[in-house]
Amino acid sequence: MTRIVLVRHGQSTWNLEHRVQGQTMEVPLTRRGHRQAGEAGRKVAVLVPRHTALLSSDQKRALQTAQRVGCAIGSTPQADARLREQYLGDMEGQLSSELHEMPIPEDADIAEVGWGGGESLLDVWRRCRDLLDELAQNPPEAVVMVSHGDTLRVMLSALSGGTHRDCDYSLALTNGIVMYRDLDLHELVESLPNL
Repeated sequence: MTRIVLVRHGQSTWNLEHRVQGQTMEVPLTRRGHRQAGEAGRKVAVLVPRHTALLSSDQKRALQTAQRVGCAIGSTPQADARLREQYLGDMEGQLSSELHEMPIPEDADIAEVGWGGGESLLDVWRRCRDLLDELAQNPPEAVVMVSHGDTLRVMLSALSGGTHRDCDYSLALTNGIVMYRDLDLHELVESLPNL
């Protein structure tokens, strides 16, 4: 069994401003975000052994969070672009209040639309699947992953044997949240479809 611990980054300046972040790289944490990251680190330290592998999105807000988690568990974060947030193209940087409703293309599944000219949830699912495939080759006792809201929803779906179409948007993935799953990585990867 492998324990997979998922952490959402702490509050960023753009979270505070209600801006669409996507893959904008240099958005930092707020003071509150740093506190949330420290609290996440304390929670993670109870869940995993010291020096557990720590993977993080290479986006600033996630790396800053991962550094605080790393201090708590004695690990150095390893940046992994597969944990980046969903790329949202020309929507990135806009205030949420500035966004207008976009029609879903006819005969398209909403999870397969690349909003703003960016990635679809299918693209994100493929990144998550690739990372899980890699981990399953030599399953660790535990691994911590620091990422972003949409990417974590997709990862949670994959960890439950689902696809990009099965994301649960009723889950409140607040900044700094810590979640974990104990599972057999080989069995999981074998059960996931190749999309």
